[in-house]
Amino acid sequence: MKQIVENKLYGMFWDLSPEAKKIAVEKINMDPVSSFLNEQVFLRALNTLSWYELIQLLGPDNLIKLLNDTTIDRLFPETRRNYYKNAKKLLSKYIVSPSE
Repeated sequence: MKQIVENKLYGMFWDLSPEAKKIAVEKINMDPVSSFLNEQVFLRALNTLSWYELIQLLGPDNLIKLLNDTTIDRLFPETRRNYYKNAKKLLSKYIVSPSE
């Protein structure tokens, strides 16, 4: 599974030089949450990786935090936006915050 995700991450950066691509993937592997704070990188990930792969990389709590309405609204096409709106609603039902 890890190798499949890594291959997808390399494909996600198709427009970068091989060295820049390697650096970007290494950053994501070391700290995906910090890497995905860059909205452009996170949008690429949303369009490249499956929902399951995103949860594996980030964990459900971090994914919910990163998946805000502004980011979802920037996804294309509309079916992808709707997919992530519904996925966020579904995932948030099963995550109980520590304060509850």
